[in-house]
Amino acid sequence: MPPQAVDSSHTVLGLPDFVARPPIWLLSMVGAMLWWVSQPPLGFSAVAWVAAIPWLVITRRKSIDRREWFTLYAVAVGYWLVTMQGIRHAHPAMYAAWGAFAFYLAIYSLLFVALLRRLAITNRSPLPYWLIVPIVGTGLECIRNYLLTGVSAVMVGHTQANHPYVIQIADAFGTYGVTFLVLLVNATVYETFFDHRRSESRRWRPLFVGLAVLIASLGYGAWRLREADELADEKASDVSIALIGRVEEIVFIQDSKRELEIFDAYFRGSMDAAAEVAKAGRKLDAVIWPESMYNGSLPWLLVDDPGNPSDRLSLSEQDPELLAIIAENRKQFQRRSAQVQAALRQAAGQKSDPQLIVGCSVIRYQEPPQVHSGIVHIGDRGKVLDWYGKTHLVMFGEYIPLIDYLPFISRWVPPGMGVERGIGPMTMSVGDLKVSPNICIETAVERVTPNHVIDLIARDNAPDVIVNVTNDGWFDRSSIVEHHLRCSQLVAVTTRRPVLIAANGGPTAWIDGSGRIVQRLANDQAGSIIANVVIDGRQGLYQWIHDWPARFTAVFCVWILISIGLDRLKQWRLSSV
Repeated sequence: MPPQAVDSSHTVLGLPDFVARPPIWLLSMVGAMLWWVSQPPLGFSAVAWVAAIPWLVITRRKSIDRREWFTLYAVAVGYWLVTMQGIRHAHPAMYAAWGAFAFYLAIYSLLFVALLRRLAITNRSPLPYWLIVPIVGTGLECIRNYLLTGVSAVMVGHTQANHPYVIQIADAFGTYGVTFLVLLVNATVYETFFDHRRSESRRWRPLFVGLAVLIASLGYGAWRLREADELADEKASDVSIALIGRVEEIVFIQDSKRELEIFDAYFRGSMDAAAEVAKAGRKLDAVIWPESMYNGSLPWLLVDDPGNPSDRLSLSEQDPELLAIIAENRKQFQRRSAQVQAALRQAAGQKSDPQLIVGCSVIRYQEPPQVHSGIVHIGDRGKVLDWYGKTHLVMFGEYIPLIDYLPFISRWVPPGMGVERGIGPMTMSVGDLKVSPNICIETAVERVTPNHVIDLIARDNAPDVIVNVTNDGWFDRSSIVEHHLRCSQLVAVTTRRPVLIAANGGPTAWIDGSGRIVQRLANDQAGSIIANVVIDGRQGLYQWIHDWPARFTAVFCVWILISIGLDRLKQWRLSSV
């Protein structure tokens, strides 16, 4: 019986038959499953070191037809739908945003395959394949962290968030450095065991390189962790900060009664924390509430002057009736705050008021009026010292792209959606500590919080600790909450600052400057954490070079895309002649 012909389109350059035979739909599904398993909710992080291999096999296929490209895209969309499914819980209208995110993010999976195929099959790069893989993967992550305001959740580097020895390189290169390392190991394992084009004498070289870089990274991590432990006793702060976390149900439209119920619940949680501090014989210096939990139907109001947190209203030519209403609102806000502080002071058994750093809406009455997702800093006797407005807004959650140009979209937008950006990063002083506040996803977008810290350092106002207030109750305890926590762990390493998180329906946590979780509440647990942070004080290379190495890899990816486009244009012109 004569031998049967083999379909050459289903062969892979340099691969043995048992690897080359599987169809693309199977390879892509196995790869997607491995990446999903390595991330929350399962979090089998060791899988990430080989999870890219099925997709690397695809990049070496001699040809991929349109149907197979569609299959790749469909599998990638499915992966992102499952991974990001938590965003659909916020409101029925968010189902459309969920789908839009999945279809958008899946494009990067296609680009990963397309760019690597361009270089692997045409041999147009002087760089070895095992080095091209992490460059392309890191570059695409950098692009998606900037494009369309940025999406940083579920980066490859986040798979290793709970392995302190691995993630310490983030103080030099950010999460991108961890992504590069993981993909480098994937590529060297692939080249060693799955690419049979190399001679036996050269076959093991990539693996030796990968292991050498991994060992060097672990060695750096061990050194940095030992250094942090030695500093712990020297730089321990005497400031006690209570992080209040609860699981209050949240809806887009909340009436005054529900806001007051939430306020009362967080007040009772704060009283319990104050009693805990008193029992330990310590002083309570500050209490932190999550995003918007302090509203209690009484937001903080300003008139015209966004930089003036004092009681003085700066405009006298406004409607006097409106000014009187605003002035009375401000008095009520500060009176209520003073009452909260007095109760906490008594429960803690101390003479001075604990400061309040609380998530609360801020409304600026100017032309036009502006609403901010804010953090209000309250000092002794309820006096508002300052406020911070969120600078990085959630697309589809806090603003809708092009809504000013496409007004019909507003029919499907839930009431209350739409806030304005704040002025910029700042610090709030609690005793000897300088606190850099931020809100919600500002720790989940790779560049935002590190840039805040770099900006404040340049202004000679370097923060000692980062405070994040967030309302993750929108995500109904889905894996997105854990993704948010992992982002915060990498932010702590990148900036070398402890991160304190007060969350509703999410991970209320105390993270040290090495990304290690000192203490956390379960996502479905109401309670408090009393944090006495250690001021890290170390500097990393990232504070000097920012994310420029990652940007260079992004430029590399753009260059490949342009070359593909030019070749396609040339082919089209030749075919039309």
